[in-house]
Order: sequence, then C-alpha cells, then structure tokens
Amino acid sequence: MTSLRQKQKLLRRQMIETAASELFEKDGFIVTTIEDIAQHAVVSPATVYNYYGNKSELLLALVAKGELHTREQVLEFEERAKNEPPELLLAEIVCSNMANTLKYMSRELWGHVVAYVATTPDPDVAKRYLASITDDLAKALAVVLGQYVSMGTLNEVDVEHFAYMMTRLERNHFLVFIYLQEMSVDELYENVRKDVALLVKTLSVGR
Repeated sequence: MTSLRQKQKLLRRQMIETAASELFEKDGFIVTTIEDIAQHAVVSPATVYNYYGNKSELLLALVAKGELHTREQVLEFEERAKNEPPELLLAEIVCSNMANTLKYMSRELWGHVVAYVATTPDPDVAKRYLASITDDLAKALAVVLGQYVSMGTLNEVDVEHFAYMMTRLERNHFLVFIYLQEMSVDELYENVRKDVALLVKTLSVGR
C-alpha cells in the first residue's frame, strides 16, 4: 500500500516535471533555471535538486516517461504475436512508442531536447539520452521478433541487432518529423508502417 509520504513525493515529482516541461517548451532548456522550475512548481529549488540533482537529469526523466508504456506492454505484445501479422504488430509497437513520446513531450519541446543533446559538452548526456529512447523499444521489438522466429513466421535473425536497427529507423523518422513542421503525425506513422513492412518482407519465410 502506498503511504501518504510516497504519494506526496510522487505528486511533487509530477508538479516539478510538469513545470519543467512547460518552461522548457516556452523558454528553452538553456534559458530555464532550476529556480524558475521551482517557482513554477511551487516548491523550493532545494526540492528540485534533491529529486533530480541537476537540470540535465530532469530533462532525461522527462524523456524516459515516454518509454514507460512500451516497457509495460512487452508481455502483451509477445502474446499478440501468436495471432497477428508481424508487419502490423511491429509497426504498431513503433508507432505507439512515438505516440507516448509525444504524449509527454511536445514536438516543440523535442526540438529543444535534440538541440541540447547535440551541443552539450557533457559526453554522458548523449549516451544516457540514446539509451533512454531506444532500450525499452528495442527490448519489445526483440521479444516480438523472437516469437515470430520461434513460430517459423520469420527467418532466423539476430533479433537484438535487428531490433536496434529498427529503433534507429524510428529515430530517423522521428527527427524528420521534428525538423519538418509541415509533416503531420499521420504521415509520420504511415512512413514508419511502409518501412517496417519492407523490413519484415526481407525476413519472411519463403523468401
């Protein structure tokens, strides 16, 4: 059972992350300070530092939120692979991951994130950022690919390597979406579906 203290800590985290997201989008990551976030969240700067350590950690926490849903659905995806075509399910996994990513961080905020990660002198940030946006998606894709291979639906392949290749494909599509403001979300998903279908075709038994 969740204690009152735990609920209060969770609420403070939510308040801080909401405030950070709003200010990062409005003013940019570089300009926004911990003090600005604390004031917006109605907590002390010490509380923000206590929960996150620094602004970069807070940004990475926001990025990681978009991956939670994918992590929680791995077993469901594996079960669905027994009855659904690989090109449809794999595309859904990638597109749903993108949808959750955009649920927690807007397109505009992602533009700030990409700019910061590309220019920060801290070499650790880029590594942790890439891990946070690829590892859970790659795991889900690898589990599902493994299920299709074991059923004989797809040919033998290094499922982990193939899964990470698919995450790189997903990131490329997502970056294009961030850069090209005229591109709609529907166009983004349709491009993903086409590429996933082509990749699955190369693995299909009988080819």
